[in-house]
Amino acid sequence: MSTPFSELDPSAAIEIRGRAVRIDEARRLIEAHPQVAAARLEVRRSPSGVSAADRLVAHVVPDGPLADRRTPEAEVKRVRDWKAIYEWVYGEMPEAGGLGDDFVGWHSSYDGKPIEREQMREWRDATVRRVLSLRPRRVLEIGVGTGLLMANIAPHVESYTATDFSPTAIDRLRNKLAEVEWGDRVELLVGRADELSGLPTSHYDVVVCNSVVQYFPNAGYLADMVTAALGMARPGGAVFIGDVRNLRTLPAFRTAVLAPELPADPVQARAAVELSTYTERELAVDPDLFAAVLDSFPGGGTLDLRIKRAVHHNELSRHRYDAVLHRAPLTGEPAVGADTVELAWGDHVADLSALETALAAEPGRPVRVTGVPNVRLRHETEAARLLEALAGRERIAAELARKPAALDAPDPEAPDPEEFHALADRLGRIAVLTWAASGAPDLLDVLLLPGGPDGPVGPVAAYRPAGPLTGDLSRYANDPSRSVAATAFVTALRSDLAATMPPESLPDAFIAQLDSGE
Repeated sequence: MSTPFSELDPSAAIEIRGRAVRIDEARRLIEAHPQVAAARLEVRRSPSGVSAADRLVAHVVPDGPLADRRTPEAEVKRVRDWKAIYEWVYGEMPEAGGLGDDFVGWHSSYDGKPIEREQMREWRDATVRRVLSLRPRRVLEIGVGTGLLMANIAPHVESYTATDFSPTAIDRLRNKLAEVEWGDRVELLVGRADELSGLPTSHYDVVVCNSVVQYFPNAGYLADMVTAALGMARPGGAVFIGDVRNLRTLPAFRTAVLAPELPADPVQARAAVELSTYTERELAVDPDLFAAVLDSFPGGGTLDLRIKRAVHHNELSRHRYDAVLHRAPLTGEPAVGADTVELAWGDHVADLSALETALAAEPGRPVRVTGVPNVRLRHETEAARLLEALAGRERIAAELARKPAALDAPDPEAPDPEEFHALADRLGRIAVLTWAASGAPDLLDVLLLPGGPDGPVGPVAAYRPAGPLTGDLSRYANDPSRSVAATAFVTALRSDLAATMPPESLPDAFIAQLDSGE
């Protein structure tokens, strides 16, 4: 349990591990530091009652924003840090499967355990199907990793060029390619995502960058990479940016991840999640960024952006999406035209039976259903709303406990995303699910197109931006440098205060936060 500052007598001396600490004096000394705007102290008592494990914790608000300067040097350092991590993963951790089935390093953020192999294979297979549906002959993959996609796509194409910033990853793949009959059609290169100048332009049918952009330093770096990739795709080709973390759902995600260890005090709990969201160390991207990048690309194109296909509900299917940017000129008729029928979920239709009736009344016409609840996310987003309203952690935990783990545990209040695909298959249509144009994190727009079982070859422009596009790309992503800056701030602060505060008053831990919470 913890005792927040509001419950402590600021003028009293409290005992922590045999030392007397005056709360008001400790706070005064911390707030005297030129980089501290405010401070709050709490005593965290040991749950076991062992006083030797008690701690004094200082929550400090920096006097200025938590962010590094955005310079080319800082961007290179950020990428280099991730490279060092993956050099260790690929070099020190044992392989977790054969070529195309090695899921080493894939752990759940919810519990830290490896994501179940069945779920990872579902994720991989859905991604492979999406790329192959683009019917490529020449493929470039940026960030090949352990070859999860390469091993399942390269056998079906004429040539496959794969790059990765990890020399260890490339060496491992090179050894494995010598053992497969299609290995001679693969070219392996070491290089970062921003080191593509030596590759041919207007050449590839599809450029793939899957589950990589979360390691990019900022939105501008991502936009530059996507623009360069569009330039390497042939006219009429595509850039597949897969497994992108959604900025809109980040608060709900951080709420769910932190729920088991939230402070009992609702104000402190909300502050903890706000700080965790603000200092998220991986890049999360609003879908509108891809619309903005394509809008500024010479000649333009079409954005086909969809949520992940999956029966299982996990952080990959809840919080990530795929964006396919098709470079103009495009072939074929647009799948979404002026004759599209638009229905609002909850007003015009409220269940699959009513939707089936509505589809029967519009044979041969595309139908868009707006504002469909995303059952994969509804309980996490509701937990985030409860947190914002200062609900207790028990109520938040109860809401999260209602989350279905898969399609076999359906939500009675709304269909699972896969149920829309099943309905479309049965009716000879194609279902495309994307994030809602309203921008609400737990709503989807569902497009149901006339077509065969293999789906349209051309792009489906189902996604509609949530607002006017802007050239200020920073609004479309978080700033991962804040995580580094927060760590540096706390480390420097502790060092400075250790030289000025009495040892018995120095807090055992410092936590940066956005406001004092008082």
